[in-house]
Amino acid sequence: MKRGNVMLQLAKFDAKSTMPVLGNARGGSFLKFILCLVIVALLGGMVAFVYFTGHSQDLSGIDGREAVIKAREENRDIMSTDVLEKIGNGYDGNFEVKITEEELNRYIAKKLKMKQGGWMKGFATIKGVYVKLKKDEMEVFIEREVAQYGEDGTPNTDLFKPFDQTVSMRLNITTVDVKDGGTSKTVEFPGGTIGQAPAPGMFVKLIKASYDQIQEHFAKEIELGYKNITRITVEDGYILLDPRKNRRTEQAPLR
Repeated sequence: MKRGNVMLQLAKFDAKSTMPVLGNARGGSFLKFILCLVIVALLGGMVAFVYFTGHSQDLSGIDGREAVIKAREENRDIMSTDVLEKIGNGYDGNFEVKITEEELNRYIAKKLKMKQGGWMKGFATIKGVYVKLKKDEMEVFIEREVAQYGEDGTPNTDLFKPFDQTVSMRLNITTVDVKDGGTSKTVEFPGGTIGQAPAPGMFVKLIKASYDQIQEHFAKEIELGYKNITRITVEDGYILLDPRKNRRTEQAPLR
């Protein structure tokens, strides 16, 4: 074989053998680049989540909250409607009851005395519990001060300064008519917020202990206002509880 033909065959062999190697190298580099982007995005998302969890929601638009804060600052009793009695009157008299957002928040502030529970116990004090009513939705906010507390209950500022934080749980409440003339009530828990960061249902479980306290404290109100009422309608700023047509009802269990 002539020298030129030999060199040509070697060149072809070399090209065939090296091209896949170059392709694999480029492919591996691209995959590493994509992996790096994913890791950076995850880390950035975690940093953003932590940042927004430390910033409170703006609760200034919740009806009744300012009146509650002012009464506490002036060391006065919080004036409120007896919501349990109001629901009971409607149930006994078989008429629809309207409870406004302000009435609900004043009643909660007057009746509820709770302490931080769960894994945050010892690192937070509850400042207030407030409810925001929207169309088919009730969002329950817990406003708290996060700090490292000493044995005497005074915040210790060695590690960090005390700061306010809000957490919330959303309840979607709907009532639909069923074929036999009764109604079916459903309650769903789509999640909530930790600070300004949205939190799906599994994250809200981290703060479930505090909400369990609220549910236990208002067990009578929940029994009468949910289980014994035919129709619940949640609107912007108020809730309607209707005991009329109290035939067979199907209820979603409260969890």
